[in-house]
Amino acid sequence: MKTDFAALALIFVVASLLADVISSQGQQPVLPGRPSGPTPAPGGVGQPCNYYSGCRSGLCCLRSGRRNDVWATCQPKGRPGRLCSEEQIKGGIYTTHCPCLTGPCPARPNNRCLYLPNN
Repeated sequence: MKTDFAALALIFVVASLLADVISSQGQQPVLPGRPSGPTPAPGGVGQPCNYYSGCRSGLCCLRSGRRNDVWATCQPKGRPGRLCSEEQIKGGIYTTHCPCLTGPCPARPNNRCLYLPNN
């Protein structure tokens, strides 16, 4: 009698687990990341930006220090002769200066955007 009860309990447990596995096959995991809702429009000069809401063309998201809970704002990319930096933290937020509008930022002290043809 004890073995019959144990076998019945085991069958019930296995059937429950199997039903749970079968019912979850069409589900997708919910992973942390981008909040749900409409995609925000790219920000203009001086507007807050982050990993989820970027900046308009010709601007970069530059860390600005914490002012009114704003950590980064959209700023113009470097033009020829302006200071520049390629250094960024996660999510495309730059730390000291924006990269150059055209071409790479030279890797040397006092990095400045180069004068390139057609600038």
